[in-house]
Amino acid sequence: MKINHIFRNMMGITVAALAFVACADEWDDHYSPSVSAGQSIWQTIQQNSELSNFARVVQATGYDDALASSQMFTVFAPTNSAFSSVEADNLIAAYQQEKARGVKDKENSTIKEFLQNHIALYNYSTSSLSNDSITMMNGKYMVLTHDRFGNRPITSANQLASNGVLFTIGEKADYFRNVFEWIRYDQELDSLANFLYSYNQYEFDPTESVPGGIEDGKTVYLDSVTVLRNDLLYSYSGISGTFGIGRINSEDSTYWMVAPTNQVWDRLVAEYTPYYNYENTVDKRDSLQWANTRLAIVKGTVFSRTKNTDASLRDSAVSVNAVDYTKRKNTYGSSDLAYYQYSKPYDQGGIFTGTVNTDCSNGMVMKTNDWKIDKRQTFYQTIINEGESRGVFKEVNENNTATPSYRSVETSNPFYNKVSNNRFVVISPLGATNPEVVYYLPEMLSNIDYDLYVVMVPAKAGDTLVAETQVRPCKFRCSYKYYEQSGKELGDSIVLLNGEQSYFTTNPEVVDTVFLGTIRVPTCSVGLIEPQVTLRFASNLSNRERRDNIYTQILRIDCIIVKPHEE
Repeated sequence: MKINHIFRNMMGITVAALAFVACADEWDDHYSPSVSAGQSIWQTIQQNSELSNFARVVQATGYDDALASSQMFTVFAPTNSAFSSVEADNLIAAYQQEKARGVKDKENSTIKEFLQNHIALYNYSTSSLSNDSITMMNGKYMVLTHDRFGNRPITSANQLASNGVLFTIGEKADYFRNVFEWIRYDQELDSLANFLYSYNQYEFDPTESVPGGIEDGKTVYLDSVTVLRNDLLYSYSGISGTFGIGRINSEDSTYWMVAPTNQVWDRLVAEYTPYYNYENTVDKRDSLQWANTRLAIVKGTVFSRTKNTDASLRDSAVSVNAVDYTKRKNTYGSSDLAYYQYSKPYDQGGIFTGTVNTDCSNGMVMKTNDWKIDKRQTFYQTIINEGESRGVFKEVNENNTATPSYRSVETSNPFYNKVSNNRFVVISPLGATNPEVVYYLPEMLSNIDYDLYVVMVPAKAGDTLVAETQVRPCKFRCSYKYYEQSGKELGDSIVLLNGEQSYFTTNPEVVDTVFLGTIRVPTCSVGLIEPQVTLRFASNLSNRERRDNIYTQILRIDCIIVKPHEE
């Protein structure tokens, strides 16, 4: 076992932590003792009969080689009166069982929760002025004073060795789980844990590894270091807001997480799975459905205490996945859409009511069997597609439609700030024809009812001097297509009706929001490059209507709104 992998991984964490250590006048003296004994820490431990139980665990896990090396350590070893032979046997057995199951040493509970909880990199010593926060090898922080180690009594201190310092303690240091670790520890949270931990993966880190030369044109490493990565915990921005639920595994931040029990999890998975039904030709459709269904449950459940102070939580709880007010317009199409944040979380029916709370090293797990996070507050969203956006613009019928033009609403125009983004697209005919335009409707869920709206812009929004004879209603038809489960697109468009009529008309004097109808599609578009649903607009004028100037053929489209239907 190459135990040095672990040591170098923790080196950067320890160095960073030193910047935050509280300093005393005698810091230099007790941090870097000037005296060095001739024997290693491991030899010192072996020669102390009161540490025989601790020594057996060190040797069984291979840490004896590390503690005999030139690496610098500080060890806080529990004496036999604090750590029995039976406890040592149990830890050794647990280590061997986990190793047989393929659990890596970095995640082995005996190493991570016991040994690394009693060992720190570098040498620390104490004086009467000591009151320091030190980083253990597992990343946990412990307070070290002249007579206490993490609230455990120090029975002997500052025993110097050639590669560090040895302390003995009268009680074993408890391992304080963080939010991520507690979720796996609590059996009522098995389903949540299985999903979160499925994203764990170890990756080779060349910057931390030790190169040994070149063979066959490739670098050979004397010591290859791997690091744990979990993309689900690290936030980054995407098309639908922020991906990643928050760094609930970090000891440097404080988070609260509302955690569904297995009973709640199973109910929500059954409810949400039909929303993510991908058609059969989508690559890895089953995996997409499995992951997105569960991501829909966990997004919006983690809250950074940096942003959610006690005072602010009286009004609302803002999750890691919430979008700042200044960015909502760009993300959701409207500043009024506030997903992944919840008003009055402590009031009756609030998301924090009825939870069973467990304090963790970096926050709190708020377990609940009574789920109060409404899907309409998270993933069950209104989608606003800007008419001028090339991302949702599919095509125009070039036989009867001119190249689309894009217009801005001037600040002096009475319709300024009444048009989304003060921009819209103009779809005009080629000659005496009826123009057509087709839009994609991305990110739609399957098997739910959506209400469709189009916001149409009056001629004066683009030109206040337009002749009154040009201020006419726009008459148009609307239809949509979608992909069936087989992956085949419907051959004929489904016509949306205005009551019994197959056309819609606008009010030419206002920015007019036109209700097109309610649709439901069987296949999901979330995360797909090419959405499953398209919406077609076509001018619908007869020769007489065109000749008599009753309507206009020009389509001036602000945006298309796709909103989950409410009864």
